[in-house]
Amino acid sequence: MDCTQYFPRFRRQCSADDGTYDEPYLFDLMEDAFAAVIGMTRRTEDELFAMGGGAFPRRLVHAAMMLGAHWYNQRESAAGVQMHPTPYSVETLVRPFRKLTNPSTQAQ
Repeated sequence: MDCTQYFPRFRRQCSADDGTYDEPYLFDLMEDAFAAVIGMTRRTEDELFAMGGGAFPRRLVHAAMMLGAHWYNQRESAAGVQMHPTPYSVETLVRPFRKLTNPSTQAQ
């Protein structure tokens, strides 16, 4: 998915508007967050665009922004300070789009 249009918004979400040194890293985080959110739905991009009336659903954009910003603020896998889990709000935003069954894996 081309999420270039969301990059200025993602930079603001991360409070990273003060310079360009982090831009490649931020862009990678944003793309990975969108891919993760799409994966959480167990749907294809085409299905999600159809559900959004031809656009990527606004709630999933918001979930990707939140998830990517969380990763930006929690950059290390281990730290001497308390780490925070992925925000529950991301799960709440994704849940209505999640495919509950996969017809290809059901018994014939």
